[in-house]
Amino acid sequence: MPLEAPQLDERRFEDILREAQLRIPRYAPEWTDFNESDPGITLVQLFAWLTEMMLYQMNRVPERNYIKFLQLLGIELQPAQSATVHLEIQANPKAPQVQSIPPRTPVQGQPPEGDPVVFETLAGLDLIQPPLESLQVFDGAAFTDVTELNQSQETSFPPFGWLAPIGSALYLGFTFDSEAPNDRPFPQQMRFRVFLPSKSLAGVPVSCNQQQQAPAPPVKLVWEYRPQSDPTRWRRLNVFKDESVAFTREGYILVEGPKNAQPTREGKDTENDRYWLRVRLAENSYPAGRIPEIDFIRPNTIEAENLSTISNEILGVSEGFPDEIFTLEKRPVRGESLELATIELIGTKENEETWTRVDDFLASGPEDRHFTLNDNKGEIRFGNGRRGLIPPAGTEIIARAYRAGGGAAGNLPVATTWNLATAIVGAGEVTSERPATGGRDEQQVKDLKAIAPRLLRSRDRAITREDFAVLASQAGEVRKATSIPLAHPDHPGVDVPGAVTVVIVPDADPQDLAPKPSADLIDRVCQYLDKRRPITTELYVKGPEYKQIKVEARVEANAYAAFDTVARDVVRTINEYLDPLGRKTKTTSAADSTSDGWKFGLELFPTSLFSVIAQVKDVVAVTYLAIRVDGQPHEMNKPVTLALDGLVSSAPDHEIAVVPSVDR
Repeated sequence: MPLEAPQLDERRFEDILREAQLRIPRYAPEWTDFNESDPGITLVQLFAWLTEMMLYQMNRVPERNYIKFLQLLGIELQPAQSATVHLEIQANPKAPQVQSIPPRTPVQGQPPEGDPVVFETLAGLDLIQPPLESLQVFDGAAFTDVTELNQSQETSFPPFGWLAPIGSALYLGFTFDSEAPNDRPFPQQMRFRVFLPSKSLAGVPVSCNQQQQAPAPPVKLVWEYRPQSDPTRWRRLNVFKDESVAFTREGYILVEGPKNAQPTREGKDTENDRYWLRVRLAENSYPAGRIPEIDFIRPNTIEAENLSTISNEILGVSEGFPDEIFTLEKRPVRGESLELATIELIGTKENEETWTRVDDFLASGPEDRHFTLNDNKGEIRFGNGRRGLIPPAGTEIIARAYRAGGGAAGNLPVATTWNLATAIVGAGEVTSERPATGGRDEQQVKDLKAIAPRLLRSRDRAITREDFAVLASQAGEVRKATSIPLAHPDHPGVDVPGAVTVVIVPDADPQDLAPKPSADLIDRVCQYLDKRRPITTELYVKGPEYKQIKVEARVEANAYAAFDTVARDVVRTINEYLDPLGRKTKTTSAADSTSDGWKFGLELFPTSLFSVIAQVKDVVAVTYLAIRVDGQPHEMNKPVTLALDGLVSSAPDHEIAVVPSVDR
């Protein structure tokens, strides 16, 4: 049986007050007025209230001991995680000069509601000055203008046509301005990002095996431009990096910029001279059924993270005591980014020393310049002289640089207004086609206590089936997870030795009846688990497979009830019963919102819906009930079976008919 911490004293205010009042006749028989208006009763109530407060603090002793034991074992709260977003930074085509965007450039996002949030770019960006205004697809026989499809979301198109034969190409047309002051419109390195339809990526299995190289492109693509020396021919450009794997994945493409591009007229765009780049399919063919289809392609796109860089922060002066603690101003802290130094004045010269962060002082010697960092609190701790050097008295402690930030506040919507926080010559409007995702607040103590026993068993290593599920829930905004041993996404129903598939469900709004993890969340979980899996394990992460349940029912309700309200309550109750995450609507009390939702692989017995509907207020009877599974009728006497990675989800269009109840 599980051990439960005892309640040291279970008495409450009413119990203490009653016990005190029962003692009055024995110790003060002359006291006969027990009304609340009596001053003596008021004093007794005050005594009972103070005693209850003392008992409350005393009952917290087991909880404090529990937390202290976790700290001794090195288990801390998971720090806040930072959101990421892909930003497109446009250039001013009239600017005589365009500066590059340096790494860690601050960008401020102002959501429609709430305070602004600061992000930083993760890499440098050389801006393409002319805007991308025309896009055409050559399918080997004819040109198709896809400019409008590329400008809007959720209107995908094949970049090489639906058959993608050798010689097909995607043409990118940039504005040509003969009066532009800049004689080189393209930088030495151009950066593009390919966006795939977001719905097609949600929940798709991803391999997490770090030792595997990126998959080889199924075809050979060539980037070309028309040079001024011979505009009748195309000249090739070097491709430095292609994360999209020939437009089959979402990612960045880094291409050499043309030095002397000649404006021409191509395809159906016969009215304007433009700088044209084309991506041509030169060799091989895409496998059948794997012709790429993209949502849009964007130049001048860079990834930004919800972190801020702080430089040269003075933390204080060492007093030469063991185990000294200094606190950073901003937190939570991205631990690996902290650069700590001490400055000691020797005579008239300043001697600066760099210190190294360690997890603990167990392997530190008396002369090692080591320190530990609590990411959540931003606390820096030095050694005690035996394990870790003590900074000499009078030494100034300086954080040369560190990055801080994160939290769910960084998950900004598409409607966010973005602006560069520092002026960049030639840089213009900043936009984002997709929302910022991946932000999560610091872990709550109650959540850590709930999974602490499983964390102790796993010891930050994924060995057993339960280890993979527990660690996956620590990697991001994952609400629930499970792992399936011997399961390979490419070989369903076949046991594959060494393979493990982790299935995750994201924390989502109750309006999302069948939440699936985004590609970014799957990648985040992959990176977290890849460091903790056995080297021989072939690991995959994916979203769940849902079976949608639609309920058709006729219920009898009390004649005085509002039938529309009863129907809405029935639908709400069905949605909560079938919800994969056990989420509750705002009309449900918080005390009832602790369910973990539907379990992976758990069968649904349709007859259980009778009792679910019957519990709704004012419902007298359920006279008819039928269900549809993924749109198909299902027999009421047969369970709805699910695979090990399967969950049920509620359909958005239940059909509930409410009729008045009559005496028969």
